[in-house]
Amino acid sequence: MGSHAKHSRKSPIVRSDASQSWTRKYPAITVAALAGTVVGAPGGVAAAMTIAGHSPHNSPTPATADIVPAKAEADAGVQSTTAARPTPAPTASSVKISASAKAKTKTSASASASASASASASASASASASATTAKATPTATASNPYASVTWGALEPVAFYGSQNTFTPSSDQWENARTIVEVAEKRGMPLYAAVVAVATAIQESQLINLTTATNADSLGLFQQRPSQGWGTVDEVTDPSYAANAFLAALEEDAPDYDSIYLWEAAQDVQRSGYPTAYAQWQSQATTMVYDIVNGQAPS
Repeated sequence: MGSHAKHSRKSPIVRSDASQSWTRKYPAITVAALAGTVVGAPGGVAAAMTIAGHSPHNSPTPATADIVPAKAEADAGVQSTTAARPTPAPTASSVKISASAKAKTKTSASASASASASASASASASASASATTAKATPTATASNPYASVTWGALEPVAFYGSQNTFTPSSDQWENARTIVEVAEKRGMPLYAAVVAVATAIQESQLINLTTATNADSLGLFQQRPSQGWGTVDEVTDPSYAANAFLAALEEDAPDYDSIYLWEAAQDVQRSGYPTAYAQWQSQATTMVYDIVNGQAPS
């Protein structure tokens, strides 16, 4: 609360003459009444003047004319000694602020809607792009765990003894490929295919033997029909022979991936030269690696 001197407009309190102070003419006007005038509280100066016997209706002055519109009360026939506080009309600044707030609200809503639409469109575009990429990119790796393989997966155990190598013919590559395919169909680790290929190299040089050279031993693994491995036609079918060997490997050497290769092969074959299988581990590993990674001759 400050004095009236702080306002730029002229004070509404008017003295009746130069020698009589306004406090003497209106003794009921107090500081509280003046405070009411400043803050616009109802009853302000007009109430104080009425108490002093000066009705604002009969003696309108510049001091009361600002607060109580005489014409409005005359029309309504109101003789109240307390002036009703008029409802302040919206000012230009408040209208501008309101309009600005609405504009900001609309702008914010519009921006929010735009951001939401943009995010939705971006997500949709991203999903579409992902779907397109998924269609365009081969999914062999996701659906086929054998689509690629590392050397480490093919060498879970150390080599035993010295290693021998040779250059496979197309028939030998084809037979090795058949063994790998059977191992994959059985869901076995590719190291099982390494064991099988090394065993077939030692038994038949990875060639499908259709004529028995040792008793009735036939096929890639020299399996004997007389020993229950199957019929002649079956053991000379590379796919059947590979499946029979791998089934026996799982049954007779379930820990084949933690023992020497020759030990796993011997558990199945019962050979008179058990460690002979070991010399082909490097060759078999290289062939399986090339087949799985698409580097083998077609």
